[in-house]
Amino acid sequence: MVRGLATDSKRYKHIDRNDTKWLSKDLQDIKKTIEHYIDNIRPNENKTEKKEDKERITLERYFAILVLGIFGSITLVTGIFLLIRGVYFLGGSLSIFGAVFLLAFILFERFR
Repeated sequence: MVRGLATDSKRYKHIDRNDTKWLSKDLQDIKKTIEHYIDNIRPNENKTEKKEDKERITLERYFAILVLGIFGSITLVTGIFLLIRGVYFLGGSLSIFGAVFLLAFILFERFR
């Protein structure tokens, strides 16, 4: 049935080719190629787990948003307001603390 597959039913005895062996080898090569292709297309399960971990809000993120983000913003605005009003020592201190808190919040969100 397989005999003479690539030779239009002509048998080349001087080459001594076995069509069954060549077909089997070709099918094995095709199988390896398809398996390799499917393995490269299939999404990696580790990447999907990491993506799900990033979507959840953790306790660290709550702390960063509440303390560094909100408290830092309020402290900075209060410090600037006190600087405008003329309370330089307290306004300067609060402005510096607020700026540091906001900088820490931005760096935390950027490099987490």
